[in-house]
Amino acid sequence: MFELRQVLDRLVKMGVGDGDLTVIRGERLTIDFTDKVEVCKHTSGCALGFRIALGKRLGLYLSNDVTPRGLEEAVNTVVKIARVSPEDPYWVSAPKSLGVSHVDKVYDKRLAQLTPEEAVGIANSIIDGINSSKPGVKPVYGILNVGVLERTIANLFGEEVSRRDTFIMFYATAKAGEGDESATFSDFQQSRLLDEVKPYVFGQEVGFKAYEFIGAKVVDTDVYDLILDGRVAASIFNTLLSSAISADSVQMNRSPLAGKIGSEVMSPGITFIDDGTVPGFMGSRTCDDEGIPVKRNIVIERGVLKTYLYDTYTANRENRESTGNSHKASATSSRPFPNNLILKPGEHNLNEMIEETSKGVYVLKTIGEWLSNPVSGYLNATVTHGYLIVNGSIEEKVKGAVIGGDFYQLMKSKVLGLSKELHGSENSYSPHVKLERVQLSGK
Repeated sequence: MFELRQVLDRLVKMGVGDGDLTVIRGERLTIDFTDKVEVCKHTSGCALGFRIALGKRLGLYLSNDVTPRGLEEAVNTVVKIARVSPEDPYWVSAPKSLGVSHVDKVYDKRLAQLTPEEAVGIANSIIDGINSSKPGVKPVYGILNVGVLERTIANLFGEEVSRRDTFIMFYATAKAGEGDESATFSDFQQSRLLDEVKPYVFGQEVGFKAYEFIGAKVVDTDVYDLILDGRVAASIFNTLLSSAISADSVQMNRSPLAGKIGSEVMSPGITFIDDGTVPGFMGSRTCDDEGIPVKRNIVIERGVLKTYLYDTYTANRENRESTGNSHKASATSSRPFPNNLILKPGEHNLNEMIEETSKGVYVLKTIGEWLSNPVSGYLNATVTHGYLIVNGSIEEKVKGAVIGGDFYQLMKSKVLGLSKELHGSENSYSPHVKLERVQLSGK
């Protein structure tokens, strides 16, 4: 394997005095399955991302060839790119003061050493769980991903840091049929640690839910109190809020929260925190993708917007420090996003929320919320699985209603309560959220 310092020395000899390099080494196991395992694939690779500056002229380049010849060509190419690039008036320098925070449960040696045979066993456990749930319930589609990632960041100021991460995620759809009626249900489970996933139990629960929703009816168009399942709420927040609190979106005037620091943007009962140090959370990591230690950032406190999230570039534009939120999709250009976006829990439990609802819908699953508009703040999501609540009791299963409206108005004037526990969707975490008098468009 190549020495990173040799690449840096070569850049210095070519007159480059500012920039950073990112090395990504990764392995992934991917399994596709239906009622049996269809495909098992193992991939691995190494890539080197360049971000260099000649004055204010930037060169960005990604090389998947880390042989000596490939690296020599990459160095020459990125320097040529920088020389012909227009000046970026906002460029100050690459990140300095690299370091790491102490974060537990982000790397699992057992998961890193998982064999393809063991991964196939996990997939088969999901299949067995679905098949054992209810008569006539069958697995339709599923996918299992196991990833191991090592990232090393080094700058031309002589600093270098590394981090290691593991994850496992699986998703499955089950179909249930009874007479002429049928229903499907899909769900996922995610973890940083192998011991925390329960594939057989997960499969059973997916199968039970598919069976339970046979005969679900399309809800009537009306105004309801809504109880958003924590993972539904987390997915909505990930789509609509993560981009809006990014300093990059704010500086490009593509955020509805631009210019609102210190303003009340949500209900006083709402506090959002970005925290990359929570043990075992999906977005937790010892440093961000620029090598800056992650930390806890209070973004919205009791409804008041306190800060945006910054990487080094966006922070330099405002003469402030990075909040440790750099994300590099390609190991070259950076954008700030939450590490773990967390809505602070409340004091209720789900049963209490249901019992205190005279006319409402508990929204268990939705689709399409990822098509909502983070620039305007307009929410659009379709309820695929829900429960109609009448006088504090669940009356029947419902589907097919659309939730639409101004996300910030909902979060400012419609929030009735939050549950005690957190539920995760990717790197967003939320309690169950109860909203009052929300329009549902059904039949």
